[in-house]
Amino acid sequence: MIRINLLPYRAARSKENIRKQVSIFLLSFVLLIVVLGVFNSYLSSREEKLSNNLDNLKKEVAIYEEKARQVEEIKKKLDTLNKQIEIVNQLKEYREKPPKLLAKMTETIIPGRMQLTRLISDDANLTLEGVALDNETVAVFMLRLERSGLFSDVDLASSQQVNKYNVDMKQFNIKCKKPVPKTIDSESKSAGKPN
Repeated sequence: MIRINLLPYRAARSKENIRKQVSIFLLSFVLLIVVLGVFNSYLSSREEKLSNNLDNLKKEVAIYEEKARQVEEIKKKLDTLNKQIEIVNQLKEYREKPPKLLAKMTETIIPGRMQLTRLISDDANLTLEGVALDNETVAVFMLRLERSGLFSDVDLASSQQVNKYNVDMKQFNIKCKKPVPKTIDSESKSAGKPN
């Protein structure tokens, strides 16, 4: 009978199995390192993109904050400009009032029957002094003043008999109250109140 020694074959087979296992382990380790390297590079590129996006967003926020600040400055300038326009309009109105007042006075005076000697005007009141031929002329003049719409109240302060130009005349003093105009201060205060 022939004897076959299988021991070297088994030893070679076990060495081959060990070599295969070491190779599989090393290949798995290399593959793991490659996968980790790829994943790391992916994460670092993603982090870089997000960092760039964050920087861009910060720049955009700074730009929009600057634009918002400019808009606020423009709003302030616009408010100031609107107030200045209101003041200019009010000054135009005030400038036109004295000529209008004098024009109305010439319309209300009764020609040939009376004469104004003095006219004193301030923001709220108007004082008229003059002479008239009789009380009826003074009364008609006062009615005309009331109907002119320029005054809220017309009062005869005094009336006395005088002799002027060798004629008996009535010297009168009339006080008139002007309507209270709207001022810019009260308008700006009411506009500044929150609703």
